[in-house]
Amino acid sequence: MAQPKQDTAVRPLLNEEFPWDTFDSEWYLRHNYGVMRDDDQDILMRLAEFFSGLREPKLLRGIDVGTGTNLYPVFALLPLCSQITMYERAKTNCGWLARETARHTDIGIWQPYWDVLSKWPLYAPIRDPQWAVHERTRVNRGSIFDLPKSAYDIGTMFFCAESITERGDEFARATRCFLRSLRPNAPFAAAFMRNSHGYEVNGVHFPAVAITADDVQKCLHSEGIRKASVINIDSANPLRDGVGMVLVTGRIARR
Repeated sequence: MAQPKQDTAVRPLLNEEFPWDTFDSEWYLRHNYGVMRDDDQDILMRLAEFFSGLREPKLLRGIDVGTGTNLYPVFALLPLCSQITMYERAKTNCGWLARETARHTDIGIWQPYWDVLSKWPLYAPIRDPQWAVHERTRVNRGSIFDLPKSAYDIGTMFFCAESITERGDEFARATRCFLRSLRPNAPFAAAFMRNSHGYEVNGVHFPAVAITADDVQKCLHSEGIRKASVINIDSANPLRDGVGMVLVTGRIARR
């Protein structure tokens, strides 16, 4: 009698099944941002152009979701915001952010990133970006899936939704949670790793969903956002073989 076939498919792991609270923040910082990369520089220039064209009439309440140890989206938001919430789950990353934003005299490794932004007139009024980060930001520890709805006027989310799970449905849900945390017509920018199957942080494996620009576009369309700019960002020396980035800028649909 023939034996039934064994199901050898590996079940994709959920976000909650990874050791986020032991994430090595300092290792990740050095490995990913210790030297400014050409793809990050490209993104920064596009962020500066997008934010410079907004012409918002007042300072906004902003959020950066999944900040980790990446401060450049926060720097990009500074001229537009009176307050920025850095929303992060990992305990180690929250500790790093608390220490980093307590510093207000030395911009450190972020100087090259700020130099790219400061070429735009929007950023000229901020003479001391590290002090502005110290004054205008706060750290909020929490899951992306628990974000409040329609709570913020402007937002960023960089390398988060696709890099916290192995499941496509959780990636889509996380992206929707970010978009829904913003008020109608709120401007936003988001970046995603493209075709990533996961990453190592000091020898520990963390997940990713191998998304494409089309996957991002589907998430936007599900939220009624049809006029956003969705572009692929590539590097002459990619962070990982075969992996690129996707940058999105736009506004939340009016409801």
